[in-house]
Amino acid sequence: MKQKIIFVTIFCFSVNLVGCSGNILARYSTQKSLQEQAEYDMQNGDYTAAQTKLQTILAGDPLNYTAVSMLAACYAAIGGVILVDILIKSAVQSTSGNNSNSNSISLASSVLPTPTPTVFAQMVLAINTMKTIPQTSLTSEMSFQQQMFLDLYLLLQILDLINILRAGGTLTNAQITLLFNTIGNINSVSGSNNNQVSQAVNNITNGINNSPGANQNQQVANYLTPFI
Repeated sequence: MKQKIIFVTIFCFSVNLVGCSGNILARYSTQKSLQEQAEYDMQNGDYTAAQTKLQTILAGDPLNYTAVSMLAACYAAIGGVILVDILIKSAVQSTSGNNSNSNSISLASSVLPTPTPTVFAQMVLAINTMKTIPQTSLTSEMSFQQQMFLDLYLLLQILDLINILRAGGTLTNAQITLLFNTIGNINSVSGSNNNQVSQAVNNITNGINNSPGANQNQQVANYLTPFI
């Protein structure tokens, strides 16, 4: 009788374990399927649909850092900053030579959307989303994406400041502070990227730092004056 009870107990435990394993596998399969669907949506330019799927995945598995990086890319793309397209467009342009600063501004204006509050808001979402990934969990692709978003965010700010000056406006302390904070963030994650976007950012930051001025506001204004 005792052996029979033990057998029944083991049998019930095995059934429960199999059922539990089935639920885990089913959940993994669903998430994997959703992630693949999100990738498909992104490849077809439907970033809003991909965003919804990725948010669903992360609600159940917040440590899925691949999904996190994909979500960040969706945020940027919804704002018009599609990284792969920008890299392709910028690859055929030069940011070196005697007119490196002018070339860098031209590159930024040719590959980026017009800076608007919506574009900036989406870029902030993308950057902050990438920040949620621990350094120890960043793959080389994720690190590249993180740096590129910061580089492009800086270039958008530069274009915005040029537009303000062209319209006869003045640069605010808040705008200058944001600009230099972004430069600091870029320096803190700077890798070995040697693409045209990174070169443009290097040219611009060096140009600002080498421009005359009693303060940062004057340095930026003096650097940007030739492009107004």
